[in-house]
Amino acid sequence: MPVVLVLLLAGTWLLSGALVTGTEPLTVAVGRTAVCCVVLTVVAAATPDGRADLRRAAARPGTVWLLGLLGFAGYAAGTLLSIARIGTSLANLVVALLPCAAVAVGALFFGERSGPRKAAGAVLACVAAVGYAALGADADDLDVVGLLPVAAATVAFAVYGFLYRRRLSGQSPLAVLPVLLAAATCLLLPMALPALIAHPPTLAAAGGIVVLGGVVYAPAYVVQHRLILRRGPVFTAAVQLAVPFTVRLGDWALGTAPAPSAAELLLLAVCCGGIALVTVRTERPVEAAAADR
Repeated sequence: MPVVLVLLLAGTWLLSGALVTGTEPLTVAVGRTAVCCVVLTVVAAATPDGRADLRRAAARPGTVWLLGLLGFAGYAAGTLLSIARIGTSLANLVVALLPCAAVAVGALFFGERSGPRKAAGAVLACVAAVGYAALGADADDLDVVGLLPVAAATVAFAVYGFLYRRRLSGQSPLAVLPVLLAAATCLLLPMALPALIAHPPTLAAAGGIVVLGGVVYAPAYVVQHRLILRRGPVFTAAVQLAVPFTVRLGDWALGTAPAPSAAELLLLAVCCGGIALVTVRTERPVEAAAADR
């Protein structure tokens, strides 16, 4: 499941970066969110049990609107606005700090201690990912105002992960996500409406948004939220650090970029080591421990 998540998220970054070069970022944000909402709603509503789950998820409006804002509307708007202003590399640099943000948010506000091994792994992986992103960043693009939206989005998503796991852990992600995405679409639409009216997307861009929301983001969100429930926000955030490296290796494999440099390969190895510290379980199974007694 972690590998599938990395591959899907790598696709979202590549396609989002291509779309915002010729389309308003908020148009892409609301479009992909709405399409993803429709696709997952159709899937969830296909069975009587799914329809009942949707109604149960919608019965908690306060939680729905809060999580829709933090995890979807705010995150989509913040990342895409920053990509359009400072580029994908610098935006990725800030998003790479998500595991550290998750460790800090969990400790400060949710009473969750990650332990020294996981905390050190998160810091190590983040340092490597930031170093990698800095290699591709253009110093002329350094724009504090442009960095603020993605920084806010990163912290918001760290908070979202813990709130989602605490408040909605008893419900299937496939039932919860359509409701959260519907709330996020309602929040994004007023912000995107002026851009939609002034600069409507081309037919090609609209098709790209449909593919982004329905083919790439829909399964990515389901896998991501299942991982959050099973292994926690810090684990999921650490796994996602492999995304920029996957994009880079994919570009090389497709012939659209030269082979990775020695520095890039070193940072990839360091990042993988940090991710392993966070994600690899070291505790022994209960059965084995009991057998040794």
